[in-house]
Amino acid sequence: MEQSTMKRLFSAGAVLAVTLSWTPAMTRSQESTVYGTVVATRLFIVGAANPRTGIFYQHPGDDTTWSHTGPNNIRAFSLAVHAGSNGKVQYIASGNGLHKTIDGGVTWRITTDWRVTEVLWVSPDPTDLNTVTIATAYGIYRSTDGCASWTEMNRGLATVFTPCVIVDRRNSRTLYCATEDGAYRSDDGAATWTRMGLSVGGIRVLAQHPKDPSILIAGTEDHGMYITRNGGQWWTKSESGVDHTTFYTFAFNPRNPDIIYAGGYVTGVYKSTDGGGSWKRVNNGLTCRTIHSLAVDPGDDNRVYAAGHWGGMFRSDDAGESWRNVGLGDSQVWTVTIESN
Repeated sequence: MEQSTMKRLFSAGAVLAVTLSWTPAMTRSQESTVYGTVVATRLFIVGAANPRTGIFYQHPGDDTTWSHTGPNNIRAFSLAVHAGSNGKVQYIASGNGLHKTIDGGVTWRITTDWRVTEVLWVSPDPTDLNTVTIATAYGIYRSTDGCASWTEMNRGLATVFTPCVIVDRRNSRTLYCATEDGAYRSDDGAATWTRMGLSVGGIRVLAQHPKDPSILIAGTEDHGMYITRNGGQWWTKSESGVDHTTFYTFAFNPRNPDIIYAGGYVTGVYKSTDGGGSWKRVNNGLTCRTIHSLAVDPGDDNRVYAAGHWGGMFRSDDAGESWRNVGLGDSQVWTVTIESN
């Protein structure tokens, strides 16, 4: 991969992906299952077998113990579970394409060919098991036939490097994506894109409010964070209490969405309790300050995970007031999502 592309991929957020595994969860039904996608590790030794990268999982009760599943030695950027599949249909966005399982991770296959690589984000349509949208270093691609074929969906985008694409919670025909040029919206299933009213570039991540889909928050490279409360027409910079300018990740508390966590380049973790109106840093015990992903456990909203660049995974059991490392410390980890069983 070219150095310039790698730099943009790092800027987009080297983090850990966390989500539900159906097979392990069947025996631990009372706990969430945490999946972590590892891009690289410092455990590499010349002449020795390559250390594993890819997907790791644990249950909160496992504390610092992680198990590996899925393909070995891939640069896994994110993982998603298709709603309505009972955890059986999962996707890994990776450097060599999109991997898919239909049996809860027992077997995997690559669904894309050499024309679709550097897949950074995957967003299944929650209402249709056959429809999946991916964001790549070369733009947006979409499948409507269960990943049998893919169509480039870049019409209207001024630049194609897209680190993030999300499906609207209210209407799956509406999608949002982040690009170098700014944030875009589609109201026709990604067929065409229109630039939203955010007058900055270098958008790294978009997150949608879990209860009010008209509220979105954007993290940028060097321009701070912005919030819209009308579906992207108007944006306000959120900067009260903020001393940093680059943000890669946001996590809403699903039960009380006025509580939001934010992280980025050497930021540590910021927390807002007023819907992004003001922020404070909550870094007690957090030894890694570049945070590339955050997630709140839906089963216990006091439990928050933070993934850092070469810092592994951190966990808070008191809503961010204190943190401790829970493993994967020698790994570069990419995106965080949690689903309760």
